[in-house]
Amino acid sequence: MKRILPLCLLFMLATSGASRAGVDVSFGANVPVGDDGNLFVSISSRYFDREPRVVEDWQRRYYPDPDDLAVALFIGRHCDRDPEFIFNLRKQGVGWFEISNRCQVPADAFFVALKRDPGPPYSRAYGHWKKYRHDHRYVMVLSDDDVRHLVGARMIHEYYGVPFETAMKWRASGHDVRAVMAREYRQRHAGGEGRDGDRSREDGRGRGGDNGDKGKSDKGNGHDKGRSDEHRRGNVKGDDHKGGGKGDGKG
Repeated sequence: MKRILPLCLLFMLATSGASRAGVDVSFGANVPVGDDGNLFVSISSRYFDREPRVVEDWQRRYYPDPDDLAVALFIGRHCDRDPEFIFNLRKQGVGWFEISNRCQVPADAFFVALKRDPGPPYSRAYGHWKKYRHDHRYVMVLSDDDVRHLVGARMIHEYYGVPFETAMKWRASGHDVRAVMAREYRQRHAGGEGRDGDRSREDGRGRGGDNGDKGKSDKGNGHDKGRSDEHRRGNVKGDDHKGGGKGDGKG
């Protein structure tokens, strides 16, 4: 029995990035497939186990940016603090990873074990995690962009049941998590036609990132090429701008 338990643990770690069942369902006529906003609210409500009105309220009052909304819901799922607590920290310029630390979210919650280096934009975060796993005294540093990419990839992976490596490519394709989630929903439930008419199935290269969208911003418009999410928003005063504190994400 003592030998079986370690073997089971190793198997779980080795397969944690593999495809899983997912929780995707069709919302029917209640949610028009062409409405990315309502689709994302419904998907987030199901994935984070929050009432749609709660997700809508957070989006309207706190996080109009879908990537930040996903991160806030992710941290909120692990945190028993009032949503105002998280939002007030953001208003003060505190980075997402530092907020997760104050909410006592385990660092491991952001990651899925992989067999190889995932490459950019994930390699930096995985490098920090690797050091942390070897020595928990190591102070991890994750920027806001690191957290947004990791949370978005995990959401895609767990909601649609695709391999984590595939989810990472979709998230890094130059579109925010709302656009990626909505496009995959249409692929599955609306005859495969996305907003841009893309009927092709995902071939593992990422959605658009290697086929013409390369170099676009996370908002997918190409006008802010080379600029980070925080600089485009201009509303975060934390370490992603200044490089102070513990690190890029105030972690």
